[in-house]
Amino acid sequence: MTQRLPLMLAALLMAATTASAETGDTDAFTCEAAPAPVVRLDHGSRYAAEDDSRSEFDEASNDEVNKQLKPVDDFINDLAVAANTAVSSPDERSLASDCVLAGLQSWAEAGALSELATMNAQLSVPSRVAGLAFAYAQVRPFLSASDDTEQVEGWLAERARATMAYFDTDAPKNASRNNLRAWAGLAVARVGLTLDDPAMIDWADASVRLVACQAAPDGSLPLEMARRDLALHYQLHAVTPLVVTAALLRDAKPDLFDACDGAIHRTVDFVVAAFDDPGLVERIAGHEQSYFDGSEKLRAFELAWAEAYLSLFDDEDLRAFVEGYGDLGNSKLGGKQSVLWGI
Repeated sequence: MTQRLPLMLAALLMAATTASAETGDTDAFTCEAAPAPVVRLDHGSRYAAEDDSRSEFDEASNDEVNKQLKPVDDFINDLAVAANTAVSSPDERSLASDCVLAGLQSWAEAGALSELATMNAQLSVPSRVAGLAFAYAQVRPFLSASDDTEQVEGWLAERARATMAYFDTDAPKNASRNNLRAWAGLAVARVGLTLDDPAMIDWADASVRLVACQAAPDGSLPLEMARRDLALHYQLHAVTPLVVTAALLRDAKPDLFDACDGAIHRTVDFVVAAFDDPGLVERIAGHEQSYFDGSEKLRAFELAWAEAYLSLFDDEDLRAFVEGYGDLGNSKLGGKQSVLWGI
């Protein structure tokens, strides 16, 4: 098996190249070879050690975090493109689905992301597990059961259970209740739904409630509001997995959006209000926000969750807010959201 996979990837690449040459379609799908599996991560924090608010970046440490995570993120981006192609392009479905499976199987076989040697590595991986799981979930209906699918599903289950164990027992107090816990919930939800695992689904449901139910009456999340000039940035970072997880669990946990007097709805409304009134978060956090002081620009991938929300709720204010950002996508949410949510 260890020698078969590179040949399989080479064959997929050749097939994709041949298809493009025969049709003359320069936009034809090309299977990108999977990068070498990343088994160990041991990076530190992005933030200055003396900054308790975790809003001041340490440039050197931030660069090291990005360096370690780049091959993981690049792989997830390629998988999202392939998975979206499988869903939306019947003519390329088989090639794209096999591409996703081959890449994931190579990482599963190597035990990728299983050696997380630092707290910050443990905290950064769940959102990546979510991206990997979204890619697999999209192509799973097009794949026959095999040793490879069994290996990938076993690996994803291991990563989900490791996430649950870490956040239940070892995660720092704030991380176990803030946006990082919400991303952990999303990863576990996506794996749990694919594997039909009730314990994972229940854990994801509980994680969403734990984070969302902290929302103030205005919808602000207190732990994110403590992030000084990055408060709104991290409110958005929390809303993303809260909304998408609740949407994924709509059938299994139909009351999740209504929990705690509609806490998730309030967090969404707060985001829209905060961009309409730049002083709103400044008055809570005590600092002008990064989106308004010229240091950061709101990007389309930060709003990708809106597709899931609008597929369920008719919110004209949110619809108007995201209009103009184009086809919203985020690789950690499975790529193009219109492909997943159909709006």
